Amino acid sequence: MKNVWKCFWGIFLVLGAVYLIVSRIYELPEISVFTVILTVFLLSIVIRGICKLNFFFILFGLALIGCLYDELLGIEELTPWPLLGAAFLGSIGLSILFKGVKRKKKAWKSDVSFFSSEHGAGMEGEEYCSDGRQKYENNFSTVSRYINSDNFCSAELENNFGTMTVYFDNAIIQNPTAYLRVENNFGTINLYIPKEWKIEMQAERAFGSVVEKGRWEGSSEHALCIRAEANFGAIIIYYV
Repeated sequence: MKNVWKCFWGIFLVLGAVYLIVSRIYELPEISVFTVILTVFLLSIVIRGICKLNFFFILFGLALIGCLYDELLGIEELTPWPLLGAAFLGSIGLSILFKGVKRKKKAWKSDVSFFSSEHGAGMEGEEYCSDGRQKYENNFSTVSRYINSDNFCSAELENNFGTMTVYFDNAIIQNPTAYLRVENNFGTINLYIPKEWKIEMQAERAFGSVVEKGRWEGSSEHALCIRAEANFGAIIIYYV
């Protein structure tokens, strides 16, 4: 990922240098500083989408860039709603077609692979519950899930264009550490977590937020490592 960002900024700076020279020789369309900054930001979203195989990031990023330069590209008739609508439908369609193609999960900072064979790699289907390892996915609906386990080890949650509420107050961690991966795209995930658990949080946000509510104590000997990814939505953690 770091190499991708290095390439991105390297190419951007080179193009900036070329633009400064060429603009003095030829008459180029005037582009405001705000448009340039927004273009860079949207390109970073597109690159992030490519790296994560997130079609919503890719197509919406490109569609918004098209809206910025519609006059230059001669596509005024397609902006903004037809182009954004096409991006929306295309994102859903591609996500369905490539649903089985999963991006490689990053390792935790502790060098523990989150879903290695030890933690239940290769889990398939929309729901998986066995041996303290659980997986839930929600698309375009509102659902509630209850983690009732005497030996909770790990869980993977994914919410797309909906609302998912998950309760952990009846879960017991036997090992020193349990793992939770949460991905929210265009929706809301509500997590109800015992306030006694120690929490180790790694959060990534793209037009989204990760919010903690309630009083956290962290008095337990057991820890929950959370990797949260909020894209165009919110992940809300309630300590109970």
